[in-house]
Amino acid sequence: MPKVHNIGSTRFIQFLNFPAVWGWKVAVKGWTQEIEEPFRSAEPIILRLPFQKAVVFGRWTGEHSEDDALNRAVQRRDLTDDDFQEEKGWVPVTDEASEENS
Repeated sequence: MPKVHNIGSTRFIQFLNFPAVWGWKVAVKGWTQEIEEPFRSAEPIILRLPFQKAVVFGRWTGEHSEDDALNRAVQRRDLTDDDFQEEKGWVPVTDEASEENS
């Protein structure tokens, strides 16, 4: 994880390798979540530098509990029975292997 350099209590800067194809974009909006205390989150601006490098400028927008921070970092959410409805796009998996064996 790239080192975060705090500028005061609410802003930060970060330098990182960014091996992604951006096309002609020079800046994109990002998202970050600390997974160590104080578990802050931010939506920074990422500016592209030459040779697949980038500089990140951001402002911390909130603090979360440890569980929340880890869930946000891995984009986890709890599923409910409502998520498994065909009207919402869920398609049951067909078991083709059992049909071939019978």
